Amino acid sequence: MNVIAYYLGQYHPIIENDNYWGEGFTEWHNVARARPLYPGHNQPMLPGRFGFYDLRADSVIQAQARLAKEIGVDTFCYWHYWFAGKRVLYKPLDRIMALPRPGIKVMLGWANESWTGIWHGLSNKILLEQTYNRQELKQHAKLIASYLKSDRYLKLGESSPFLIYKPRLIPSCRSYLDELRDCVRKFGGGELYIIGNWGPGDAEQINRPRDIGLDAVVATPVGKYFNNRYVRMTYLAAWKIAKRLGIGPEIRRFGSIKDTLKAAYNLVDGTIHSTIVTGWDNTPRSRRGGLVLAGYSKKSLRELAVYALAKEQQNTQNNLIFIKSWNEWAEGNVLEAKFNEKWSAAEVLKDVFSGQ
Repeated sequence: MNVIAYYLGQYHPIIENDNYWGEGFTEWHNVARARPLYPGHNQPMLPGRFGFYDLRADSVIQAQARLAKEIGVDTFCYWHYWFAGKRVLYKPLDRIMALPRPGIKVMLGWANESWTGIWHGLSNKILLEQTYNRQELKQHAKLIASYLKSDRYLKLGESSPFLIYKPRLIPSCRSYLDELRDCVRKFGGGELYIIGNWGPGDAEQINRPRDIGLDAVVATPVGKYFNNRYVRMTYLAAWKIAKRLGIGPEIRRFGSIKDTLKAAYNLVDGTIHSTIVTGWDNTPRSRRGGLVLAGYSKKSLRELAVYALAKEQQNTQNNLIFIKSWNEWAEGNVLEAKFNEKWSAAEVLKDVFSGQ
């Protein structure tokens, strides 16, 4: 079983964020500005053991890797940003690959959507546009292959996993991915095991992965699944109006994650991998337009983790279980320690992975 935690590199200053949001901006600015939006709303959620760290420090990266191994996480899936040759937030990945014996594997998760102002609640503002063409594909394949050649990159037999956040955004997805595979192979990167992200929305559901050139999907079950399309449309339309009126955030029960994960397994015809979600509250980014999953507890996390692990163990090849996430603080899903926390998500998952 390969246990993979999504890893966000947005904890060091970069020139793009300086230009968009002000000098020195990082994800910590969103975390620190958060405030309770209703009685009992637990915000701001602040970091504990590692504090407000800076990913330019090797000591932080090494400490994260040590903690991950203690929990049973053996791979970080770094969110990878590629805009037709332009990259952002890549230095933490490059740094861990350069450190001597960090003790943890890495893989790439391509966040293939335009960079918008969503980190400041301005989702309609395009900052970096995601585009696709055959020239950028070759450049991208060369970059991907350079990572795959390293013994630090996670290997699945003769192939290497590569995750794509929103495959349906890629024009002519199947032919694009076929060419990407060929180019990676030609550049010496070997075979790709391409995983697409599955969600319960119409645009996110990928129920036949092979039809669009994927080897598998990973179910990310944060959204609510509806059996009835018209009920879903009504629900989404009502919340869209509510958010425009400043009514929010949307609050749902954490238990709905398990329901959505079950739905994914019923719908997908092909290989599907599980995700364990370690809480959700993205109001630090989206404020009243955000979503809070209430009822997140030691018990509810354990139930989800046990179910997800059992489903993943049914895969006959490539047992990959994903954790969302290691450090997505402004979305409220983290494995790192929180300040004054009453219980530890890390300890719960450590017990589950060790069979306790």
